[in-house]
Amino acid sequence: MSGDRAYCCETGERGITILEYRGFDRLAVIPAEVDRRIVTALAPYIFSAHGNEAGTMEDNSAELPERFWWSPTEGRISQEEAEGMPKVKGEQLEELRLPSTLERVGAYAFYNCGQLKKLELYSTAMDWGPGVFTGCAGVEELVIHVDESRKSCLKEILAELRQTLRVTYKGREDAKLIFSEFFEEAVENTPARILVTNTHGCGKRYRNAFVKTQFQFQEYDSLFPHVQVQESEALVTELVMGRVQYPYCLSDEHRAQYMEYLKLHKVEAACQAVKIEDMEGLVWLTDHMAWDKEELKRVTEEAGKAGNMEAVSFLMNKTGGEGSVKRRRFIL
Repeated sequence: MSGDRAYCCETGERGITILEYRGFDRLAVIPAEVDRRIVTALAPYIFSAHGNEAGTMEDNSAELPERFWWSPTEGRISQEEAEGMPKVKGEQLEELRLPSTLERVGAYAFYNCGQLKKLELYSTAMDWGPGVFTGCAGVEELVIHVDESRKSCLKEILAELRQTLRVTYKGREDAKLIFSEFFEEAVENTPARILVTNTHGCGKRYRNAFVKTQFQFQEYDSLFPHVQVQESEALVTELVMGRVQYPYCLSDEHRAQYMEYLKLHKVEAACQAVKIEDMEGLVWLTDHMAWDKEELKRVTEEAGKAGNMEAVSFLMNKTGGEGSVKRRRFIL
C-alpha cells in the first residue's frame, strides 16, 4: 500500500493541478507541493460525486500536459496502486484543508458535498469558479489564514455560504467571528406588479462588513444591536465570547458593550460553554466575571446534566466543593 492518500496530478505552466483525490479518511489534505512543484489549482468537480473522473493516463505525449499519481509517502505511484484507495467524493468529504500556494478552484469543485463541515484555506486563493459551494449546506466552520496586505477571498466565500458560520480569522492576530444565517425571499407586490426581496436574519449585514475585500472589525462590532434582537441568546453569547477572548482590533467602546452584555448573560454563557465542552471559555468567564456561589452552582448542575465532569470538577473547586451535582447511586 502506497500511503494513506494519493493525488492525480497534471502539470501546467503555473504549477500542479489536482484532478482527483483518493484516501481512507474523511479529512482531505491538499499539499502545497507535489514532486517539487507547487500546487496551484483544483480541477472542476474534483470532490463532487457528479463528474470529473481523472480517467486513465495512457497518453503522455508531448502535446498534452503530463499526468501522474503521487503519494506523500511514496512519491510517484502507478494508477493501479492509486486505485487501491477509495475516491473521496460527495458525502465522503467532511473536512478539507487547502494550501497557501493554491490560486484557483475549479467550477463546482465541492458540488453536493453535503457532509463537508470544516474548511481551512488561505485568503490569497482568489480565483473561485462558479457553483463551488452549491449543495454545501453542512459547512459550519471556516479557518482562514489572512494576508492583510493583499486581496482576500473571504468576502466571496461568506457570500456563497449563507448558513451560520463560525470563522477563525488568522491575520496578524487571531479572531473568532460568527456570521449568522440569512436567506432572501421574493414576495410579489401584485398591485404594483413587482417582486420585493425580503432578507431574513442579520447575517447579510455581517457579511457586508468589508471595504473592497478587507474585513472591517469595527463595522462588524457596530452591528451588535442587530444580532441581539434577531438571533438566539446562545448564538449571541457565542459571538460575544469570541470577540472578548480574541480581541483583535476590538475598540474599548465595543469591548465595554460586549462585557455589559456578558454581565447580564454570564450564567447562560457558562452553561453553553459546558455543553459544548469549551473549557477555555468557561475558565475565561470565571476569571473575568464576578460570581456568587448560587450562580456557580447553577452552572455546575448544568455541567453534571451534560456529563462534563471536567467542568464539574473545575466548578466545584471554585465553590469550595459545595456544588449540588446529583450523582447516580446504584443499590444491588
